[in-house]
Amino acid sequence: MPNKTHPPEDDERLGFARRILVLASITISISTSVVCLMLVFALGVRSAVVLPIMLGSLSYLAIPFMLHLGMRLRLARDLFFVVTIAVVLVIGLIPQEGIIFGFVTYLPVFICIAGMLYEKKGIIVLTLISLIVIALVAVGDMTRLPIQRTIEGPGSIVTISVRHSIAVIFSAVLVIVAMGLFDTMLARLRTARDQARRAAESKTAFLANVSHEVRTPLNAILGMAEILRSSDLNEDQRRKVETITESGATLLEMLNDILDISRLEADRMPISPARQDSSDLFAGIERLWGPIAEDKNLRFLIDFDANMPEAIEIDAQRFRQCMNNLLSNAIKFTPEGFIRVAARWDDRVGSPTRLVVDVQDSGIGMSVDAASRIFDPFGQADDSIMGAFGGSGLGLTITRQLSRMMNGDLTFKSIAGEGTIFTLSIGVKALETEATRIPHNPHPANGLRVLVVDDIPTNLMIAATYMRVLGAQVDEATSGAQAVELMRNQVFDLVLLDLHMPDMNGLWVLEKVHSFRRKPPPIVMITAGATEAEMDRARSLGARDVLIKPLTPRVMESLLRSYAA
Repeated sequence: MPNKTHPPEDDERLGFARRILVLASITISISTSVVCLMLVFALGVRSAVVLPIMLGSLSYLAIPFMLHLGMRLRLARDLFFVVTIAVVLVIGLIPQEGIIFGFVTYLPVFICIAGMLYEKKGIIVLTLISLIVIALVAVGDMTRLPIQRTIEGPGSIVTISVRHSIAVIFSAVLVIVAMGLFDTMLARLRTARDQARRAAESKTAFLANVSHEVRTPLNAILGMAEILRSSDLNEDQRRKVETITESGATLLEMLNDILDISRLEADRMPISPARQDSSDLFAGIERLWGPIAEDKNLRFLIDFDANMPEAIEIDAQRFRQCMNNLLSNAIKFTPEGFIRVAARWDDRVGSPTRLVVDVQDSGIGMSVDAASRIFDPFGQADDSIMGAFGGSGLGLTITRQLSRMMNGDLTFKSIAGEGTIFTLSIGVKALETEATRIPHNPHPANGLRVLVVDDIPTNLMIAATYMRVLGAQVDEATSGAQAVELMRNQVFDLVLLDLHMPDMNGLWVLEKVHSFRRKPPPIVMITAGATEAEMDRARSLGARDVLIKPLTPRVMESLLRSYAA
């Protein structure tokens, strides 16, 4: 039989009701027992008189115990009030207790407790039962001999009974009114929450659309600049091309940060741990950032812990994103000196295993006041930072949130004028080393036949040029139908397929290739902007990966290496 799933709100309500039930049971038991002991030892009341009361109060301790053993909350709740009614009635019928000294006085309190555990119907039923108990205790008092009554005269008994009844009814009315007000307030809060959620989703969708519209021309700008930079240019031309590349990269970085922070705010940033070779992970970081640091005349150092497992389970994409943010900041704010990356393995007993990476620079550092604002979204350590160094002020905010989503954290130490050390920790799992390793291939594209599919000629030319420079044999297609026809009749080692194309888009192509008699080639989607739902749909249809434009030579080289074996 399938397990029933409850919405988070229901789970929270059940947890709240459980805590109230346990707290009420323990409080009643302990407080009443203490009062009974004080009556015996301080006031000299006979133990035979208080013993029934103490036994009744101690019976409440069974409720938390049975909940701990797995009793259903609804059954435990009903048992709590059955015990309550029984104890009040039994003690009220004892000659020495009656309408005055019995527990009838506490019935309004139990009505209030019921308001946190029952719906309105349950409150009404419990109120009627309480009124019946009051009446029975009153009748019991009136039918006793005068010398056994706790109060003189039937008239006084009736008067006190009416007062208790009014208190019970008033408590019930008050609880029901409060429940109505609470439900109204809760409905308003839910409406406001839903509106905020829809607004966040609309913002995310808008930003995704803007991303697509901006990335398409940006891909052309950066791609053509990269192709130009690899051609024979004089010094002045090369400087101008590098200016185009740097400006485009800055725009891309800001666009990525804004999109990522919107996804994090909307809880749309998935974490997908997978097997990863730890040395390859840091070798890729060194290949990417080493030349960038050297271009600025900075020493780039990487220290790799000898105890680091060869294979770990980690979301490599999100980890690289965190490292890219930290290293981008380190290089940006270090005019001279060094950048040092130190990776170590933390497997202390009693704590979760973590990959810990220190990113140290000898840059400008931060004052104590500036450091207090470093994780604020869109914040900079100082107002002059934006003008001097640029940036969106989102990188560190995103990195800390991502690290916490991966069961880690981001901390730092900084001294103004001396430098900063950021410590990134990620919760990871060590994996067994595979028996064989794929050897490094210095020429990943040799012998590969690649099909590039894109409806925009500029994007098609850039991707195809990158592939040819890396040594691949490239075929081109400008539509989904043309791509399907080529894949039906020819054999490819890899297909780069644009997700968004008019008429027959990339998802349509993925569906079509499943109808082939032979196994389709590995297909990697490329897009200027896609929702998480679209990317999940692409992967479910067989896409190996989804790459976000603009594409770069390093990304293409890394992609080819993964399919070269």
